[in-house]
Amino acid sequence: MIGQLCVKIVGKESGRYCVIVDKIDSTYVIIDGNLKRRKCNINHLELLNKRLEIKKDASTEEIRKVMEKEGIKITKPREKKESKKKQEKIRK
Repeated sequence: MIGQLCVKIVGKESGRYCVIVDKIDSTYVIIDGNLKRRKCNINHLELLNKRLEIKKDASTEEIRKVMEKEGIKITKPREKKESKKKQEKIRK
């Protein structure tokens, strides 16, 4: 199961590719790849027929390099926008 390529189908990161990094129990796994490393329910993943050669608990950089070798496009995380400061009102 470790190294299994998946697509997340539920949540704000749905449609993104990920890899199973570790198995917690029969329901939950840890995923990483084209999204933030997190615990995820197996029912929220669509398992694909491809398996990547990675070690258990591999780093995010290692996983992304292997995914790029397989031709999976990696999206960069969004940068936070700077908030505009409100102008202070001048009282008369």
